[in-house]
Amino acid sequence: MNPPTPVVATTRCDDYTTAEVAASLERLLEPLGGMEAFVAPGQRVFLKVNLLMKAGPERAVTTHPEIVRAVIRAARAAGAAEVLVGDSPGGKNTPAASRAVFAESGIAGVAAEEGVPTVLLDDDVTRVQVPDGKLYTSLNLGTKAVEADVLICLPKLKTHGFMMFTGGVKNLFGCIPGLEKAQFHLKVPDRDDFAEMLVDIYLACRPALTIMDGVVAMEGDGPAGGTPRRVGALLASSNAPALDVVASAIAGFDPKDVYTNRAAARRGLTPIDPDGIENPGEPWRTFVIPDFAHPESDLSRRLPPGLARWVRKRIVSRPGLRDRAGCTGCRTCERNCPVEAIVMADGKPAFDYDVCIRCYCCQELCPQQVIGLRRPWAVRAFFAPDASRKA
Repeated sequence: MNPPTPVVATTRCDDYTTAEVAASLERLLEPLGGMEAFVAPGQRVFLKVNLLMKAGPERAVTTHPEIVRAVIRAARAAGAAEVLVGDSPGGKNTPAASRAVFAESGIAGVAAEEGVPTVLLDDDVTRVQVPDGKLYTSLNLGTKAVEADVLICLPKLKTHGFMMFTGGVKNLFGCIPGLEKAQFHLKVPDRDDFAEMLVDIYLACRPALTIMDGVVAMEGDGPAGGTPRRVGALLASSNAPALDVVASAIAGFDPKDVYTNRAAARRGLTPIDPDGIENPGEPWRTFVIPDFAHPESDLSRRLPPGLARWVRKRIVSRPGLRDRAGCTGCRTCERNCPVEAIVMADGKPAFDYDVCIRCYCCQELCPQQVIGLRRPWAVRAFFAPDASRKA
């Protein structure tokens, strides 16, 4: 028997005013049965937001706080007995650092106004079995997220230098506690394998519902150093991989070029073609932005794995300090490099490219966003600029 056709609802949301988001969310969920189809009276609900790093909502790095407010209210209206909001941001999370991330994003303020606790998923961890896992058959995950009656995933629509695109599946990487996330980059440096690991995490978490914030997305060198781009869309589905296929198409990707899409499709979790996905609401094609700026693609991705690793060291974009004056010497990059390829020299990071695995954790987590990505000179000389990137 063929699996049922996945359903991804899309609707327009023009801005982040409280009333506009609430009305758009209600309209979005209506064809899926409303929030009542996912939350029953008396249940405990966990909202897994995207809190990559300390950044204000205007930067489009994190889930917008008004999206969080609307989902809190919708879950309570459906009868939720308890709602929690949480994540494990990138890097080393002390209690003070995590409070600063929640506060800067605006989510702490909204949670306080709504009387909802915020949770750092590093504090309490559970080993979860993944019977259908491909790379991992068990994983350490934040207890509050995986033991809630209902897990709702709230990703931001963004590009990603390593995975090309980050959505519902990638957002669940934040259920991995603290610095253990960086270790996965060391254990799983290949992009296709990393995508398989992310799908394993998705299968361990099994969110009941994914609602994507695509009102203002991030293009270019995401997930932290890109540029906000207005899309005006909200997306929702009980199938996060299918949602990612549609969302990546809206962002101008061929969904087959997104690593997590391919990994999920190989396991039969979603069609790779958005036309194979049911799409109630305003059609997803009305939101497509053809010139949405993408990260540079991995030119080695079609080579055999052994050769690809050798070639990747030589042709794939590598991180480097693009604004020496703007660097404060905070050592975030050095502390979070999983292979210790960064050392501080005269108060600034120096990169060992023979050791670097091109995971871009340093670029992703740099508080000042002064670490950029640049292709080696030989590649710039012999290859035309990626047509997917804006001039």
